[in-house]
Amino acid sequence: MRTLDEDTLLYYGFPEATIKLVKYDLFAPFCMRLDWCWNQETGIKKVVETNPQTPSFWFECTDGNKKVARHFGLQEPDLDAQKILKITLNQHVNRVALNLRKPVTDCRIAFTALNNAEDLGTMRWLSNYLESKSAILPLEYLGIKDGEYLFDQRTQKPIDILFMWYPVEWLIHDTDEKGERLWPALEQLIFENKIVIVNFGSAFALQPKSVFALITDLGYDFFSDKDAGTVWEYFPKTSLSTTGIGNSYFAKPILGREGEGGFAVNSGNISARSSNNDPWYTQQNYVYQELLEFPKLEIDGKSMTQVWGAWLYNDGNDKFISGGVGIRLSEGEITDNLSYWCPIGC
Repeated sequence: MRTLDEDTLLYYGFPEATIKLVKYDLFAPFCMRLDWCWNQETGIKKVVETNPQTPSFWFECTDGNKKVARHFGLQEPDLDAQKILKITLNQHVNRVALNLRKPVTDCRIAFTALNNAEDLGTMRWLSNYLESKSAILPLEYLGIKDGEYLFDQRTQKPIDILFMWYPVEWLIHDTDEKGERLWPALEQLIFENKIVIVNFGSAFALQPKSVFALITDLGYDFFSDKDAGTVWEYFPKTSLSTTGIGNSYFAKPILGREGEGGFAVNSGNISARSSNNDPWYTQQNYVYQELLEFPKLEIDGKSMTQVWGAWLYNDGNDKFISGGVGIRLSEGEITDNLSYWCPIGC
């Protein structure tokens, strides 16, 4: 993604304000969640989204399944999930500290997210896996001091390494109390290596749903034989236009989240539509992905749509290993932010 020119990134829907960051951030992502259509009855096994910039569904896939499985006398589905998270998290922080030319013990580390129970609670949970000292703060307590450093407004202490679970595509538009955009000053701190934000620029490079259209557009000849086989087997055909996908597809905003603005078209007719259609999403450009049949699971007499999530972590050599799996269920055809976590065990 970093090698693409600006016009190509703009064509695939990257906001102009993010282009420099995407091309600059040399760190591979620390982690990501892949969402899967895994239908054993039909044999469909397709990864439909990659979500490197979300704290959602993390505790559930890592610790939650273990707790519930043990309660019912079952084995957790991924025995090494907690171990892998701890090792890779601390490994990544040490790599970042080296980039800052500081011992990790001298780095001030902070975790931040929107001030709600799920996001900030997830950051508190994640910080327990870090062996170094850290602070947890709501996003609104972040400040920038005279363009020199990022700091915690509660303590006035600078921050060197930040875990910020907040979408880049929102951050570029945020303003301070005077109405001035915060992004230019933060971007400059990043470029001057005065702050490292984990899972930020490089993660955002994989966040837009149009990355799947790029994979389709590149074609199988672009990839090695092994990778082309993986693309053929596991990646659904995706396009920036309906003409490139046929008359049955699922449409989603390029910077879509939580099912917002999504709708399904089957043989030319809309068969399902998201209940959440905020204009911020519906006014974006869309991607169109081949329509897949997601599996159903009956819970308490209700037939619910099933989506698998799988977490991947950077192994320290910029390759990714699995470390957590889980199922979300939704009452409608489109998974949204009201979906349920369905614990699993073996």
